Amino acid sequence: MTSTNSQNRTVTTGPGRPDAVSPKTPPGPSGTATPTAGGDGGGRRPSVLRNRDFALVWGGESISLLGSEISVIALPSLAVIVFGEGALGVGLLIALQWIPFVLLAPVMGVLTDRLNRRTMMQVANLARFVILGSLPLLWALDGLTIGHLYVAAVLKGVFDVVFQLAYQAYLPQLLPREDLVDGNAKTQLSRSVALIFGRSAGGALVGALGAARAITVDAVTYLLAGLSLMLVKFREPAPQPRPGGVKATLADLRGGVSMTFGNRLLRYLTLMATFGNTAVSMVLAMIIVFGYQDLDLSAAQIGLVLGIGGTPVILGAILSRRINERLGMGRTLLLTHSMLVAAFLLLPFAQFGNTATAVTILIISQGISSFTTPVGNVGVMTLIQKATPPQAMGRVGGVALPFVWGANAAGPLLGSAIAVAFTNVTAFYLAAGLAVVAVLWVLAGRVHKLVDDVPEQERVVVPAA
Repeated sequence: MTSTNSQNRTVTTGPGRPDAVSPKTPPGPSGTATPTAGGDGGGRRPSVLRNRDFALVWGGESISLLGSEISVIALPSLAVIVFGEGALGVGLLIALQWIPFVLLAPVMGVLTDRLNRRTMMQVANLARFVILGSLPLLWALDGLTIGHLYVAAVLKGVFDVVFQLAYQAYLPQLLPREDLVDGNAKTQLSRSVALIFGRSAGGALVGALGAARAITVDAVTYLLAGLSLMLVKFREPAPQPRPGGVKATLADLRGGVSMTFGNRLLRYLTLMATFGNTAVSMVLAMIIVFGYQDLDLSAAQIGLVLGIGGTPVILGAILSRRINERLGMGRTLLLTHSMLVAAFLLLPFAQFGNTATAVTILIISQGISSFTTPVGNVGVMTLIQKATPPQAMGRVGGVALPFVWGANAAGPLLGSAIAVAFTNVTAFYLAAGLAVVAVLWVLAGRVHKLVDDVPEQERVVVPAA
């Protein structure tokens, strides 16, 4: 059926439609339905934090993100301090947490479209509380083994995938389309703050309490996040019934691939993000080797580069909503990836001049890269959410996740291979080339022409069940 709002825009509703609206639309600050774009007289929309339910979801996620960054330090520290593991053991521990993103994300995406997303997030939070909480408990009972640590890393990775897919699919149901930019910007701000302060806190906690007790802090953050979700009043529409069995699951997997790569916009966004992430992760890994081997920097100087160069990520997160709304999401993606090209091409110039010049150039390059990351992430995530019907967000995210997040693992490996075969500087030129290709994907897909929404004809069409 159709209904017409006060702006004389036709809104199609009903089960299975891309723009279906739940009868329980999240209330606005005054308790009435949140107005659509244009209903505020063209002024700036109020902060999404005035939406109580979003504030609860975002608050819980912010706490758990901070805890996760603590474990980035605490888990490897536990392996080294308690079990005497070296580079190989620590590398395996980190890799095991990423493997589920590559191998399980497509299947988890199918389940996300079949199950209640809020329930999935609660289960994921509770599971991670139990998994991480078991480590300090077994350590206290003198029963912890390195095998248990590896199993915990894998299981945590599995439920990280469950939560990530459910969260990004839940947000478009919880918020009106006009608030998605702000909602994603708040999430990026939480990630940025956690990245800067969480790892510092993790190091301090490991030093003060020991690695096992520091992990307890992370476990408790997941419990708090789960409790926060319990207070959310919004109830998402029931998932559409779908056939069960292996054949139906495989059909849904094929449908996810078809929707992600068959839709022009999603195809180019996925390619852009994959190439961009590969370039960024490559530089982040190689800049440390470059600093030691080519510039003869000390550990303190490299720490200064990464510390000061990383702080603009918070500024980028704070300004991400304003930049995306001012420039339009498409042009923002074009700008951010073009800035990455410039940042990476700047790095070879650190070889010329004294140490102060080298450190300054590295800080500027890292600062540009850090600033653009949350700004671009807000644009790409919002475009995907606006192009994809809520009932298909799980499958689309499940197909895209192995490419986009897998690039974070591929970048350092590719950079290392190039550095061994040629030079460290060659890896920076390759990263700049990959960023150029990301820019070309934006242009080829006409992504740069999109402003604040995705035209109906460019949205994903969900295949029949």
